[in-house]
Amino acid sequence: MRPSLSFLWLAAVAGLVTISTVTESAPLGDLTTTDEGLNLLVEPLIGSPVREFDTLEKRASKKKKSTKKKSSSKKKKPSKKPTKKKQPAKKQPAKKKPSSSGGGGTKFTGDGTFFNPGMGSCGGNNGNSDMIAALNAPQMGQAANPNLNPMCGKYAKVTGPKGTVRVKIVDTCPPCKKGSLDLSPAAFIKIADLSAGRVPISWTWD
Repeated sequence: MRPSLSFLWLAAVAGLVTISTVTESAPLGDLTTTDEGLNLLVEPLIGSPVREFDTLEKRASKKKKSTKKKSSSKKKKPSKKPTKKKQPAKKQPAKKKPSSSGGGGTKFTGDGTFFNPGMGSCGGNNGNSDMIAALNAPQMGQAANPNLNPMCGKYAKVTGPKGTVRVKIVDTCPPCKKGSLDLSPAAFIKIADLSAGRVPISWTWD
C-alpha cells in the first residue's frame, strides 16, 4: 500500500529537524555530504506528494470541463413528419330517372288494336300505310288546343306477339284504357295478324 500524503509530510518535517541537528554538530567537511544526503532524503519525500497533488487537481479540472460540455449540448427536438391532407371524396352525380311521359325507361302494358287513320287530334292527316298510333285518352290528357298537346309527335316502341314496331303519336283514342294503343294497319301487322284484331302489347317511349 502507498503511504498517505499526511504521513509523507510528517516524515519530511521530521527528517529536516534531524538533519539540522546533525549539521550543527558535524564538522565543515561532513556538511557537504550531509547537504547531499538532505537533498536525497527530502526530494523523494517532498516531491512525490506534490506531484500526486498536481495530477489530482488536473484530473478534477478535466472532469469539470467535460461535465460543462455535456450540459451545454442542446437536445435535438424530434422532427415532425408532415401530415398528408386527405382529399374529399368526389361525389358522383345522381342518375336521373326517366319520366313516364318522356323517352325510354318506363314500360307500359295494355291492348293493341288498329284503326283507319284520317284527320287526327294533333292536326295532321295520315293514311293506312303510315307508321302511326293513337294514344289512350288517360295518358294523352286534355289540352286547351289539342293540336298543341305535348304528347303529339312523340314516338313509342311497341312490342306484340309477332315483333316490334316504332310508331308516332298523332291522335287520341277515347275508348282505349291506360297503357293501350290504337295502331294503323301497317303498324299493327308488324306485331300481330290483322285477323287477331286485339292483342296484348308492351311499349316504352322512344
